[in-house]
Amino acid sequence: MKSATYTLKVSSQSQITLPKALRESLRLQPGSRITINVAEDGKLQLSEKLPIEKHFGVLSNAWTSNGQDAAEYTRKLRNSMQPKPKAR
Repeated sequence: MKSATYTLKVSSQSQITLPKALRESLRLQPGSRITINVAEDGKLQLSEKLPIEKHFGVLSNAWTSNGQDAAEYTRKLRNSMQPKPKAR
């Protein structure tokens, strides 16, 4: 994205509207979420990704071994912790 400057007005309801060109360059759609980071020097950084999204997938194999399905692994673990029925 090339450098651009936009002037935004804060409405009486404390809302701002992002100009169409900015929305298009960020590929924002109705319902999209954006994150604004404010640096100590007052500079704003706008991101179309939520902070947690940078972590998606980092633990993809952390809970299983040998390519085992995570849901199946969880089921087996949960079942192993269930009390065994008493013999009659």
